[in-house]
Amino acid sequence: MSERFDSIIVGGGVVGLSCARTLQEQGARVLVIDRGRYREAASTGNAGMIVPSHIVPLSAPGVIAKGMKWLMNPESPLYIKPSANPDFVRWLWAFQQHCTEAHVAHGVPVLRDSILASLELLDAWCADPAFKTAGLAHTGLLMLHDGEKARKENLELAEQAEEAGLEIERLDRDATLALEPALRTAITGSVYFRQDARVDPEGLLRALDAHVQAAGVTILDGTVRSLQKNGSRVVGVKTEDGAYEADQLVLAAGSWTPQLTKGLGTRLLLQPAKGYSVTIPDAAHGGVDTGMHIPCLVTDQKISITPMPGGIRFSGTLGLQGYDLSVDERRAGPIRRHAALYCGEDTVAPIDTWAGLRPASPDGLPYIGALPGMDNVWVASGHGMLGVTMAPITARLLADLMGGKTPSFDPTPFRVDRFD
Repeated sequence: MSERFDSIIVGGGVVGLSCARTLQEQGARVLVIDRGRYREAASTGNAGMIVPSHIVPLSAPGVIAKGMKWLMNPESPLYIKPSANPDFVRWLWAFQQHCTEAHVAHGVPVLRDSILASLELLDAWCADPAFKTAGLAHTGLLMLHDGEKARKENLELAEQAEEAGLEIERLDRDATLALEPALRTAITGSVYFRQDARVDPEGLLRALDAHVQAAGVTILDGTVRSLQKNGSRVVGVKTEDGAYEADQLVLAAGSWTPQLTKGLGTRLLLQPAKGYSVTIPDAAHGGVDTGMHIPCLVTDQKISITPMPGGIRFSGTLGLQGYDLSVDERRAGPIRRHAALYCGEDTVAPIDTWAGLRPASPDGLPYIGALPGMDNVWVASGHGMLGVTMAPITARLLADLMGGKTPSFDPTPFRVDRFD
């Protein structure tokens, strides 16, 4: 006889574990099924930034043009691999349709409110000493610029952020270096986003893992082989190790979520967006101490720099090229060169480049809500580069919807069926 749970969550990244925490706190008996246990999670190698600054959706005017312009540049920060795959073509068409000023005007307040609410929840979580490994620090974020094009891009974003009510400062070179003296990047100035923060994403993930297991959540390292349907309900999940029954099913499998929804009648518009990172340990762990304490985004090269407990991480690129996890050293090259600028070539050379796939929706907003055509299946995916940032509020919103409660804010922008 199959073991029964109130909720089964497929996916044990930061979004899936956040959902497990919130559902368990509301009294549910929860099973999390996760493939690989950290090895494939985009949660582990990302930039570790909590970003109220990122209120402009990825689908914004000019993004497609940039992708076409950079197509032949092997070191470009944005790469769109041409493909005739029908799912990719549909995604790209929907993405292009949302690269408008009207969509930006729609998305900015949605992202602002949800990100700030998520940061408030994360603060409450990390007040628990058990979450010390998450390394949450309210440092703010410096968006650096050197060239005139990057300067204009940063100042335009600063104006949008200021109009949205965020706390920002426009800094010249001297003021930027006074705030972060350890900078080695060539700059002429920056925009400082005061409300941004940083975490150690793997430390957060492991703290969540330990917390939910201590609270009674069961975590299974396994692969979903099939979903058992009975009419418009999923009544069970089969893995290579056995079958499990549940009243509710949550699909939080990141970039692999569409592979699960397809068998339930929904071709979810979601594409994997590949990113790279290089993490250099500090001196106590065999590396170097850079002295940096404020996360930075180098706008000219689209490279992020995040000081973390135990080291510093350099990350970047956004590649739309399917489920390819191989490392293209040409695209990783700018990230590694920037790491060498701060840490020295001898320190960086032996460090492997991490690659991960972030689940990207066509409009830059996550999917949070009921799966069309199913009575007890829910989706929490499509966060793109905002997975760590929005995980707590995603869990809260989804738990409210699953429990039939009135959500704390409008869930309409995140509907799973919004592209139908």
